[in-house]
Amino acid sequence: MSVWRTKPALTVRTVVEPPVSGEALAALIRAVLEKGRAFRFRARGLSMSPFIKDGDLVTVSSPGPSRPRAGEIAAFVHPGTGKVRVHRIVGVDESGYSLKGDNALETDGVVPADHILGLVTRIEREGRAVRPGKGLAGAALARALRSGLVVRAWRKIGRMFRRRRGKA
Repeated sequence: MSVWRTKPALTVRTVVEPPVSGEALAALIRAVLEKGRAFRFRARGLSMSPFIKDGDLVTVSSPGPSRPRAGEIAAFVHPGTGKVRVHRIVGVDESGYSLKGDNALETDGVVPADHILGLVTRIEREGRAVRPGKGLAGAALARALRSGLVVRAWRKIGRMFRRRRGKA
């Protein structure tokens, strides 16, 4: 008597992480940073391109006792949407911070100091560290970003290269 054995069917399972609300993510980041640890996550979106690209691993650390400065990249809770974002500080005054994505035309408006979760201290892309544009270079970039001219120029140059590649 022959015994028919069937092989179990191969199944592919896609693990989809459930989205975390802005409030829950902000609470998690705050809890980790309050314990003196850094918080790491995968960036989503293109608002900080080319310094932070979709899928890059971003490390956020507590700003410490010093006040964040123009040019630094901050994780913050957007006052209008409640979502956690990572953008560059382009201005500082007594009412709060002006933040803007490196690839965005508009600022996020005035963000109160208590909405700043931490500062980006490391960016990794494909296992390698990426320089986030800090110090004097970051401050100069922040100044240039305020006007929106840098973003318009980057986009125009990008379109020229894409057109050239299409014709080649």
